[in-house]
Amino acid sequence: MAASDAIATWASSPTEPAKVLVSGGIGTGKTLVLNEIRTALRAAGITVMARAPRDGDPMGAAAVIDDAHLLSVSELERLVEMVGDPATTVVLAAEPLSHQPALTALRRAMTREAPVVALGPLAPADVHRIAVDVLGAQASDELAKEIMIATEGLPFLVHPALAALTSADLAAAEDVITAATRVALIERLRRVDEPVLDTLLLSSLSQELGPDDVGAALGVDQDEAQRLVAVSRASGLIAPSHGPGFTSSLHQCLAQIVGAARHRHVETALLEDQIQSSTLSIDLALRLAEHGLRDARLGEALTELADRQHDHPGTSARLYRAATEVGAQEINAKLADALALTGDCASAGRLADGLLTSEVPAERAAAVRIAASIALHDGSAAQAAELFRWLGPYPDAVVGAGAVMATLGVGDVASARAALNVDASGPPTSTARVARGLAEGLLLTVDGTYPTAIARLAQSMTAQASTVVSPDTPSALVTLVALHGGDSVRARSAIGRAVRDTGDDEGFVTHRHTLLLGWVRMLDGQLSAAAGDAASVAGVKLHRRDALWAAALRTAVARRGGDSGATQKHWYAAMEVLSEYSMDLYALLPLGELWVAAARLRHIDLIQPALDAAFDLLDTLGNPILWSVPLHWSGVHAGILANSPGSVAPHGQALTAAAAHSSFARALASAGSTWLRVLANHVDTEEVTAAAHSLTQFGLTWDATRLASQAALQTPDGKVSGAMLQLARDLKLTASGGDDSADSAEVAEAAAAVAPQPGASTTPSSRLSDREREVAELLLQGMPYRDIGSQLFISAKTVEHHVARIRRRLGAESRSELISMLRAIMGSAG
Repeated sequence: MAASDAIATWASSPTEPAKVLVSGGIGTGKTLVLNEIRTALRAAGITVMARAPRDGDPMGAAAVIDDAHLLSVSELERLVEMVGDPATTVVLAAEPLSHQPALTALRRAMTREAPVVALGPLAPADVHRIAVDVLGAQASDELAKEIMIATEGLPFLVHPALAALTSADLAAAEDVITAATRVALIERLRRVDEPVLDTLLLSSLSQELGPDDVGAALGVDQDEAQRLVAVSRASGLIAPSHGPGFTSSLHQCLAQIVGAARHRHVETALLEDQIQSSTLSIDLALRLAEHGLRDARLGEALTELADRQHDHPGTSARLYRAATEVGAQEINAKLADALALTGDCASAGRLADGLLTSEVPAERAAAVRIAASIALHDGSAAQAAELFRWLGPYPDAVVGAGAVMATLGVGDVASARAALNVDASGPPTSTARVARGLAEGLLLTVDGTYPTAIARLAQSMTAQASTVVSPDTPSALVTLVALHGGDSVRARSAIGRAVRDTGDDEGFVTHRHTLLLGWVRMLDGQLSAAAGDAASVAGVKLHRRDALWAAALRTAVARRGGDSGATQKHWYAAMEVLSEYSMDLYALLPLGELWVAAARLRHIDLIQPALDAAFDLLDTLGNPILWSVPLHWSGVHAGILANSPGSVAPHGQALTAAAAHSSFARALASAGSTWLRVLANHVDTEEVTAAAHSLTQFGLTWDATRLASQAALQTPDGKVSGAMLQLARDLKLTASGGDDSADSAEVAEAAAAVAPQPGASTTPSSRLSDREREVAELLLQGMPYRDIGSQLFISAKTVEHHVARIRRRLGAESRSELISMLRAIMGSAG
């Protein structure tokens, strides 16, 4: 039986002496319990005293005393003696204080007789039950939740809130609850002594403050400080379980009672002590700022705290913003950096724009770097480059590296070299050294070879994450260069580490890193994992650069998975982003993928302007092999899908020309030639095997698997077909470790398409006629026979005959098997 139940049982017939201690904070119902006990005792004819015992008191009188914690030491000692008498009844109510030895002795004596009846906040279920009693059917779960948030379940606040709701419009319940709670809280706090009010005021700022902090702020000795802290905590108004909303409301009420002057004096004294003792925490500093304390020392403290938050830009931004609000000067650039790193580019951009006209060169340079970084993030490389040209060469390594990224991205090699060649004025810090290495490595991607460029770039990843925003991260740039160089191992390592190390609040880079990891996985044929990376940003409002990569990645996964409908959907989404995108060097990979998908969808004309811009950019740079090769590989596939040998030729020739200087280009040139011969029904097992393995070596496992599957489809020789299928399976298993069965669909489809079918009148690998191919493509888009007939100017019945003929030729036994085979055949070239 619970202690409260035992009291109820005893109070119904209080003939036997009892010892009861009711403990609880302010407004928890202690007085109500004692009143009920007094009434029961008097009804039983027992004399009740509301004070400590004295000489001459009547025999058998019961002591029922409220607020026992306010009694004097001598009174508490006499109560201890009375508790020791088994023939007496003693009922006490007290706050759970522990700093008074006499009160502690009394509590110990009482607990030896019976358990303490502890009263505290009401549970959510109790609040809901009381609300139903008061409001009836209008008492919803949501309403009870709002009451709990505003009152923390404290009975002296819950009941006024419910009373106010009985005569109010429940549509405005939240405002009614807040107002009623505030009135009740202020009314109760007015009965509290001023030193305790001050202590509550401090404690509502931070519960980490102890007696030493309170004593220094209030100017009282250690014993008094301990007493004040104990009383404040015993009140029940300060507790770790209380939410920030209630604590903030409590502080506002306390500030109103003590007055503005006292409020400022107490908080200023606390700030002085915390700064002198170097114990000012982030939470306390922010609370002081948010509650309106305006003090230059607080601004300096907030700035110093923000400067230390290298790994937490979200916290840093909050601290810098608070510092500006309390009057700190010359931190707008730091705030803009922190805001940009958290992904709040709109606010960061506004601050940076305002600083572009600053008379301080360092501020102006920082503003350019921030604004240009945001511009590139938004797919406006031309604007970013223009900003750095306006600034001109600046003697800061980080600014210079940003200038190289932006200007090289639009093909302006001269400006990039000028930004790198300026002498840095600052000390040779690790940050400066990394920035310069990054800039030098980027220029080497144009002037040098892949090995020299990547070796220089890789050194930039050894430093800690930057505390300032830049057009791109070292991890992203190393990954991009590695992907263009066919170095899948380095790309996966660099971006995988970046994804693992990215903090929760680094909104500027989180999505970019995730999408780049998805791209590496997609090229390697891990379509399920890549789809998961793309899905991780679904529903998120992305900046244009991330939006382009996300849509292109989804398009790539859908095309490789043979999903024509999804390919079309995501391609159009990507084209919408691309139409507003200022083409740069770092967007060639998604452009190449969209080019191949455009050929598949027969919409090359829609993407041609972006392609022209990309090739013009490469021409301006002198057609560097590193950046050009992957786009030419996409051109080969686009030409194959468009059935246009003339379109394939220039890209094949470009790859062949680059082969003398790049092993990656050499592998692609050889694979492209092999692919064309396979499509012409010339399947050489050794040649296909060598080409497929070379593609896998450079991270293009999906392409390698598709080439082997295509070879299996194109040869009438069953033995060769089986060997090619086995090669495709082996390549896929090597990439996925045997776990990614969903990603092996293209191999299974190819196997279904070439497998001997009982009763088939022709070889299963027979190619479709032009008309059958047209029907098959529209069928894969989910079009009904009637719509296919309308588009091809034939009857629905004729379409049905074509489908039946295709099914017989492929040996498909069901519609789903037919669709699977058609996906393999129609998508096998790319």
